[in-house]
Amino acid sequence: MKNSTPLIHFIFKAIPACLLFALFSACAQYSIMNLQDDLQTNVYQFNKRFSGKMMDLSAGYVLMDKRKDFLINSNKIKEKVTFFDSSLLDIQYFNDDQPVKKTSEGAEKEFNKAIATMRYQISTLPSNQLKTIIVEQKWVVDEGLWMVEPDLDVFLK
Repeated sequence: MKNSTPLIHFIFKAIPACLLFALFSACAQYSIMNLQDDLQTNVYQFNKRFSGKMMDLSAGYVLMDKRKDFLINSNKIKEKVTFFDSSLLDIQYFNDDQPVKKTSEGAEKEFNKAIATMRYQISTLPSNQLKTIIVEQKWVVDEGLWMVEPDLDVFLK
């Protein structure tokens, strides 16, 4: 019976270690899922406001050093562009410019940059012709928040 005592002590020490490992694994997965959810929410909210020509509200999702140019150029878009539809086609994840593999649950590991591919149906004055454009939006984590680096030139061509 005395020989079983070290085995029992080992089991009682191993069980909490296994539980801690499972807890940390779950937290890491939650962190990745939370990062994805925040990104998708920000992409959706920015594009909803942008295509609704609420430029002052959509500017809240733009990186601070790009915000002034965004507000100046977005006024041109507000005057010349009519939005009919927009949709998210794809999001690619990156960690320090290295691609992060996607799984059925989303990103395989943490990431700090993303490229959201958007499709817009617009018309630009003076023409009334409907055209479809594809825009790749670069999203980065800045102070814990997902922010966009917009390229507005494609809307004014």
